[in-house]
Amino acid sequence: MDNKKIIVVGGTGFVGQGILSALNNKDFELHSLSRHQFIPTDATDQVTYHAADLNKPGEWQYLLREADWVVDAVGILLPNPFKHINYQNSSVQPAQRLLDVLATTHQTKFLFVSANATPFFLNAYLRAKLTVEHSAKALLNDRAYNVYPGIVYDYDESRIYSYIPAIILVTLQRIPGLKFLQRYRPVSRKTFAIEVENILNGKESALLKRNIKIK
Repeated sequence: MDNKKIIVVGGTGFVGQGILSALNNKDFELHSLSRHQFIPTDATDQVTYHAADLNKPGEWQYLLREADWVVDAVGILLPNPFKHINYQNSSVQPAQRLLDVLATTHQTKFLFVSANATPFFLNAYLRAKLTVEHSAKALLNDRAYNVYPGIVYDYDESRIYSYIPAIILVTLQRIPGLKFLQRYRPVSRKTFAIEVENILNGKESALLKRNIKIK
């Protein structure tokens, strides 16, 4: 049996690298799509890295059409108006480019890294995620899957801004009177990657469902 062909879009980012690390040297053919060329330093890395501009036709379209799964790990937490980075051009539009290609296939499944719940000041972030969810469902129907983490964290000096709040949440949500904080669902990068692997292998995962109703 051929190995499953997995494309991780945003595979050189924090979440994408965690997923690929968990899948590496297992029964998968792994590909990463990102905007910039990436050269791995680990000799055991079995991922094929592709630089791609999703706004232009290219090899990436053929890769998607031949894949068993496409995992969309692209996105930003906060916009940067000085660099013209916003949720539309950094989350919604890239996903739509992927979905337009996948809508022409019949077998490729799409796994979107969405969000479980967010504090009020990240409402725009959540709305962008919901936009992609709805579009994926409309175009792909039962080939569209969403995974709903909260803060994905790991100790990394460059991401200390998310690591510390996540550790605080992990601690506080264990207190009976603060169980409502579980809606923010902090999950370690390693645990998240394991859950994604389970999904790709057809297994159940608690992260396939939100633990809170979104209006």
